[in-house]
Amino acid sequence: MSRFRIVFLLMTIILMGCKPKIVGEGPWLKKIDSEELSKIVINFSVLMKIEKHLELEDSWAGYDDYITQIVLRYSSQRLLTVYDARQVMVELVEEFLSRINNNSIISFELNRYPFTYKDLDVKINFESYFGRYIDELYVGTAWLHNGCLLFYAFDRKDMSLNGIDWDHTRFEPYTKSRELAILKREAEAPFVESLETREFPPAKPSTYVYQKYFSPI
Repeated sequence: MSRFRIVFLLMTIILMGCKPKIVGEGPWLKKIDSEELSKIVINFSVLMKIEKHLELEDSWAGYDDYITQIVLRYSSQRLLTVYDARQVMVELVEEFLSRINNNSIISFELNRYPFTYKDLDVKINFESYFGRYIDELYVGTAWLHNGCLLFYAFDRKDMSLNGIDWDHTRFEPYTKSRELAILKREAEAPFVESLETREFPPAKPSTYVYQKYFSPI
C-alpha cells in the first residue's frame, strides 16, 4: 500500500510538471518609452566619447510599472589617477541625471522623481596597455554601485593574486566624491579661464635653415 502511494505521488508530480504554462492574452501595454530612453543614452554617450573618451559598451534599465534603475557600462583607453577618474565619473553622473530628470517623457516614467545617483549603476573599465602591463597602480575600474564610488587599480583585475591589498582599492560615498570634484573644479577655474582668455602673440617664422637645403657650391 505504501509503495502504491509513492508511485501515485510521483505520477502526480510528473503530471503537474508537464502542465503547460498559461500566458495571459493581450493587448499588451507599453509601460515605458524605451525608444526615448535609448535616445537619451546614445546621445549622451556620443558626448562622453567626444569629451571624455569613453566608449559605451552596454546599457539597460530595470523597471516594473516605472523605471527603477539605469545601468551604464563604458570602456576607455585613458590612463587616470583616482583624482582624475573621480572627476570623470562625477561629471558623467551629474550630466546624465540632468538629462533624465529634465526629459519631458522619461521624467514621468521614473519610479521616483528626481532620479539620483542611488538609482544608477555606472562602471568605467579602463583598458590601457600601459596600465595593464607597465604600471598597475593607475585606476583600472571606476564603479558607482549602491550609492558608493569604488576605484580599483589595474592589479585588482588579476584574479591570481592572493588576498586583497586594500591600498589598491578605494571606496567612498558618492556624496563625498561629488564634493571633492566640485572643490577641484572651483580650484582650477581661475587657471582655466586665464588660459582661455589669454592672447598669445603670433608665431614668428623660423629663421633657421637646415644645412641640407643650402645650394652646393
